[in-house]
Amino acid sequence: EKAALYLKIGASQIENGNHPAALSALLKAEELDKTNPVIQNTLGITYFSRQKNELAEKHFRQALALNDKYSEARNNLSRVLVQQGRHQEAEKEVRIVLEDLTYTSAEKAYINLGLSQFNRKLYADAAESFLRSIKISRDNCVANSYYGRSIFELKNYERASTALDNAIGFCQKSLYDEPHYYSALTYYRLGQKEKSIARFEELIKIYPEGQYREKAKAMLALIRKTD
Repeated sequence: EKAALYLKIGASQIENGNHPAALSALLKAEELDKTNPVIQNTLGITYFSRQKNELAEKHFRQALALNDKYSEARNNLSRVLVQQGRHQEAEKEVRIVLEDLTYTSAEKAYINLGLSQFNRKLYADAAESFLRSIKISRDNCVANSYYGRSIFELKNYERASTALDNAIGFCQKSLYDEPHYYSALTYYRLGQKEKSIARFEELIKIYPEGQYREKAKAMLALIRKTD
């Protein structure tokens, strides 16, 4: 019962973004109950959120050792493997997850599959995986953004512009500026410079701390120099 209480506290702290407190509670839960796969999975999530990928992988694998049918842990393991660049291993794990018809978060599994394919430049396959995720959960930011990026990499700029514009709406609330940048880049490739400039300027205004801010500034300078 104490272990279950500490697990509940740890999960609550993860939701609040307090990862040190979450880890402290979950380590106490693990100490009290070493046979609970949910504790191991939640520890893995905590370590992954703190970029401790090796520790995250260890705990996801421990969760699966305790319950090899635990699809949530297997899907989380596939995400760590994607992060580590072990894409074929990730795809192997995620395909096992997708065979589990009782798994209620298939949209997450399709995102992981799509990421493993995208990072191996299998853009047509990636687009299909992200689209499957979108069909399950229409407003998922990552799925929509990478669906647009996959089509962009296939040089189908008309379709990419529509997909990325959709992604902008879904990603703005999570302060994710990637679809803004690729939308602007798509309009530039289509020769629609005014739309491209507007998108880049919008990115700089809305995301002052965005990861694509400096790239957007560089593109604006390039476009204006060539006008």
